[in-house]
Parts: sequence; structure tokens; C-alpha cells
Amino acid sequence: MKSLRHIATLGAILALFTSSRLALGAPDRAEPSPFGIDWGYLYGHLGTTTRPYLPAVRDYGAGFSRVILFWHQLEPQKGRFDWSVLDTYVNELRSPDEGFITLYAASMWATQVPAMLMPAAPAKDPEDYYRFVYETVRRHRGRVRYWGNDAEPTNPAFWSGGKEKFVEQLRIFHRAVKAADPEALVVLGGCDGIFVPPGMKTPAGDPIPPIPHQDAALGFFEHVMAEAPDAFDVFDLRLYLDPELIAPRVEYIRERMRAHGCEKPILGGEYGGPSFFEFPENYKYLDLVTRWAVKPDDHGNAVVDPSIGQDIARLYDTMATLAPQTQMFMRGCPPELEAKYRRIQSRTLVMQNVFALAAGVRRSLYWQYSPATNERDDIMGLMFAKFSLVENGDGTWKPTITAAAYRRMVSVLDGVTSVRRTPVPEHPSIVLFEVDRGSRGLALVVWERRDRFSGEDAPAVTFTLPTTWDKAEALDALGETPMVTITAGTLTVPVGITPVYLTEVPR
Repeated sequence: MKSLRHIATLGAILALFTSSRLALGAPDRAEPSPFGIDWGYLYGHLGTTTRPYLPAVRDYGAGFSRVILFWHQLEPQKGRFDWSVLDTYVNELRSPDEGFITLYAASMWATQVPAMLMPAAPAKDPEDYYRFVYETVRRHRGRVRYWGNDAEPTNPAFWSGGKEKFVEQLRIFHRAVKAADPEALVVLGGCDGIFVPPGMKTPAGDPIPPIPHQDAALGFFEHVMAEAPDAFDVFDLRLYLDPELIAPRVEYIRERMRAHGCEKPILGGEYGGPSFFEFPENYKYLDLVTRWAVKPDDHGNAVVDPSIGQDIARLYDTMATLAPQTQMFMRGCPPELEAKYRRIQSRTLVMQNVFALAAGVRRSLYWQYSPATNERDDIMGLMFAKFSLVENGDGTWKPTITAAAYRRMVSVLDGVTSVRRTPVPEHPSIVLFEVDRGSRGLALVVWERRDRFSGEDAPAVTFTLPTTWDKAEALDALGETPMVTITAGTLTVPVGITPVYLTEVPR
């Protein structure tokens, strides 16, 4: 999607900034970091590990984390709790604001659809669900700020009960959390964010078509807002897809909450990318995901149509003949395409963060830290396996270049209090943000809007803007240091598709 063209002269940019002060915490406590990292889908469940997690989050400069825990994982039999994994996570937290736990209602004994993993389902007995949530939250009262109920319930693979049952169970969840810890915040189970705001148009005035099935998904949360406006404290909006869609999607959700009298802070529970279907070359494989569904077997294990895996295996058999935009998502792809994917990913996470912060998203979490556990021929593996910040290698977890890009971004943006999009009418393809870092001073983030796959192949353009700085330094998202000069109050720097951070060098 093309962005709206800038409409102001550079000399008037300060008057035309659109900004949002970050509402990161209650007024009576220090503002926590907006930057976070999700562990991943399985944390100590079904044989997965619980390696130290929070030290890595802090090493990357972040101050927010999230794990997903399953009802069956914590209470495998009625009244018999296993707190080992919960305790491992909570004991690594240094403050409540570092902690976010999603409790997933999947159980072999307690839910209407027995499952070890997915889908989540309504409880057979609401009292059992209340007790489970209450006891879990009460165990570490005051040590975890955020508690979420399930995730992406508009997808029947993740929630099997429909919108009415979801509202009923959300109300139970809210009551139990607040009874166990009145200071905890209830995060409404994540909206996947896979939608184009209704009525949105291109700069030329042409309507942007909706994403298939988005009306049903948006209608689900419309029902939740209307029927349970008092049963959540924070709205979790996932921030996937084109970063330039983040602001209109955030504003759409805000407008709908306002319409129902329940405007709450928005948190980005997941972001990352690029994902497989963001590239037109992969649209031909959409049937793989439309056929994807989960039905637990008699042992509660998620079962997927085996023909999907067979089709993906055939893709691997012919990988060398496929489009590079397809190959780069596949395991064992050529090294140059693997490196290219990581560069695109590193740029994307920077863009997603500055767009989200400018839109007033209070906190967000990168998906994901741990290596993906998907099999090669799993559609979820094809779509998301390369999102991880670390990879398995000889028994150790090795950081990717994306992990370095994340750490680099946070080191520059740390201390952010507000982010403002700056119009650049002389260069409509330039995207420019000003970041107020409080006592650390201002930083600029700038790049040129280009095709995400091929844009790095074109040479950089020369970008100039007036400045009061005497001297500046430049660092890009990939760790390169473009040459920046200031002459007679004009800053000059080469800019391409990779975001460049510009900061003032103190006198």
C-alpha cells in the first residue's frame, strides 16, 4: 500500500507534527520500557525447555516479556497444580511491569473441547475456570502486571467457542484476576490485526480492498466491546503486515472502543515479519493456510490436515525453481536469500516500532525470542519459523543479525517519551520520524519507501534537512555508519530502504 503524501513544507514541520505522548504506566510509578520480546508459543509445555529468558530480554535493552501458559500445563488434573514453569518465569522478573502472562484455556479435563495445546475452549464448569485463574494469579500477587485471556480468538484454530462464549469466559477471567490481584491489568486476548480499516483509500482515492474474512474478525471484537466493555483494561492489537498500516489500524480500534465507551490503552502483544503472504509471489499458496485447521485427537494433540504438509514437502522438492520471495522463507534456502530475509526483517522491526510509538501504542513485544519448534513441512513453520531472534546451533542458541538489529534499535531509542512523523514534501518517498528521548535528547529515524524485497538494490539518495545541530552521527538498522555532514545549518546523509538513526554529537 502506498502511504499518504506529505502535505507541508519542511520549514513548517514542527507545527504540523502528529505526536503521541506515551502512556506507559500509572502516574504513581515510573514509566516502564515500551520495548519487549515474547518468548514464543511453548514455554516448558509438551517437552519444550524453560531456559533463562529475562536476562536475554534485558541484554537486548528491553524491559517487557511475555509467556503463554496452558490450563492443562498448570493444572493437569482438577485441583492438582504444577507451578514449576510459572515459578521459573516469575522468579526472573525484577518488577511487575516486566511480566505478561497469557493463560490459554486448553485442558484435557476442564474444557468442552479437550486439548493439550489448541484450540482454547469454554470451560465445562465456569467455577473450575474461575478457580484456575484465581489461584494462578494469586500465587504471585503483585509480581506480574499483565494477564491475558487466550489469543486471536477470531481464528477457530485458537478459540472454539464463538464470540458469545468468549465474552462469558472473559467476564469470569476479569473477575478472577481482579479478586486475586486488584493491581493487575487484564489484557483482552489478542486481535490479530489482519485487516484494512473499512473505507481506507489510496492516495489516488481508490478504495483499498479488505483482507478476506476481516469483517467476521472485526465483528467478533465489536461484539466483545459492546457486551464486555468493563471486562478488560488493555486492548492487545497485533502489529503484523505493512508497518504503514499500523497507525490507521490503531486509530480504527480506538474509534471503535470510543464508540462503545470503553477506550483503553493499546498494547502490541506481537509484531515481526515479514511474513510469507506479504509478498505477492506467495499468494498462489493461500490455499495452504485456508485449509489449515486444528482438531485435537483423542490424546488432545493438535492434528492438521496431512495434505498440507505433503504440499509443502513438494515445494521443498522444487525449491530451486521457486521465486526467491518464496525460497527465503524455507529452511535450507541459499545463504544469500537467508541473509536477505534477515536484512528485511531487521528493517521491518525498526519501522514497526516507530510507527507504533508514533500511534501511541503503549508497549509492544517482538515475536519471538526462542527458536521455533515447527516441523519443516508445517504451514506455521513456513510462515513464522524464521521470526526467532535466536537459532539452534550445535546445542547452543545463537543470536541472528535481527537480534543485533533489535539491540541496536533499543540502544538508540531508549528513553523515548514521544515519536512524531515528520512530513517531507520535497521528497515524498522519504519517511522521517523525530524521537524525543527526554534527557538523552532528540533522535531522527529516516528511510526511503521502496519495495521491501528489491529496494536494497538501488543506490541511496541524498537527503537534506535544516538543523540546529553542529555535528551529528549516523547509524543504520544493520550497523552500517553512513556519512553525515552538517554545513551552514543543513544536514546531509545518504538514505535508502534501511532506516538510519541520526543523533546529535554533543559539543
